[in-house]
Amino acid sequence: MPYDTRQYAAISDVITDLNPGEPVYCIYPRLLHNDVRQFVSGFPGRVMYAVKANPDPRIVEHVLTAGVRDVDAASIEEMELVHAIDPTVRCYFMAPVRLRGAVERAYTAHHVRDYVVDHHDELRRVAAELPQQDVTVFVRMATDNPDATYNLSEKFGASHADTVALLREVASLGFEPALAFNTGSLVRRPGAYVDALKHCQKVLEEAGVAVRQVDVGGGFPSDYPGMQSEPWESFFKAIDETRQSLPLLRNVELHAEPGRALIANGMSLLTQVLHRAGNRLFINDGVWGSMVEPMLSKGELRYPSRAFRGTTPVTGADQNYEVFGPTCDSMDRLPAPLPLPCDLAAGDWIEFGTMGAYSLSNRTHFNGFFPDNFVEIVGDTSAPPSIG
Repeated sequence: MPYDTRQYAAISDVITDLNPGEPVYCIYPRLLHNDVRQFVSGFPGRVMYAVKANPDPRIVEHVLTAGVRDVDAASIEEMELVHAIDPTVRCYFMAPVRLRGAVERAYTAHHVRDYVVDHHDELRRVAAELPQQDVTVFVRMATDNPDATYNLSEKFGASHADTVALLREVASLGFEPALAFNTGSLVRRPGAYVDALKHCQKVLEEAGVAVRQVDVGGGFPSDYPGMQSEPWESFFKAIDETRQSLPLLRNVELHAEPGRALIANGMSLLTQVLHRAGNRLFINDGVWGSMVEPMLSKGELRYPSRAFRGTTPVTGADQNYEVFGPTCDSMDRLPAPLPLPCDLAAGDWIEFGTMGAYSLSNRTHFNGFFPDNFVEIVGDTSAPPSIG
């Protein structure tokens, strides 16, 4: 798909050429592709990109070009977006509850053959809309993981007993049965996946149903200030060794639904300081734009950052700032202090790194603000702020 996306060697060139008064999303294709390839080559199974993490067509196309051929889609709209870029990509409809008519439309218009359920009513609705002979139905079970930044089993996921019953019903209806779980978002230790896989073994023993596929969901981490996690290789090794150690899972095909892990490091956000009042900074993006995750995580998630005055990095001693976005809402405020140089002033720029995940997808039009400017940074040595 064609995009009018300007390319620059470095972030300083963006500032020189555009002198941007509005926020700019800066895509770093080299870093994005490196992360995708590392994950695809390391995970012991099929990798499905979770489109919800960043549905911008530019990002999706980079993910596909880098080697992903399957996606976790939660809506018809996400399928349409992906297939407009590449109609050969396989979509998995991995939302346990869907809009009326979406199942049949996914099957007929987008050739979707893989669905997930966590309730008997939804399973019966799927059965009423679809033929059985070529469809796989994953049963999503709930997990308990205190190491996740966001718990994703509060809304979806069947209990142990319901998972057993659902697997039996899936098989009795003539579908291909499979298992799925999601340990949460931003999971920091591989043991969460180990525990969930062992739970799968117990479910299968009780259900008496054989499965050929297990979806371990997403949750694979990216590093943020104060939130360093074990490397992906530790997760992959633990998942594969656990699968091999469990008799009923030893020969299953594993699936994963990474979103954040693939794209977080590959995009930054260039903002400008609108006003300084003591230790308060007012910038041109905030929680109603690209930065809702710090608020959702109650300040636990923070972004690495660096400042520029013109094209020159601002250096020197740092101080903590209280940072506000551009809207008239007092809630438009980053919940944690941001350390930046003491002499920061209106007109300076701040580049925030690790912005690829859940920034674009959570934007709103509140007060008429909506960041939507993109560039690509293609210099061989250029990199956004990071904790590395």
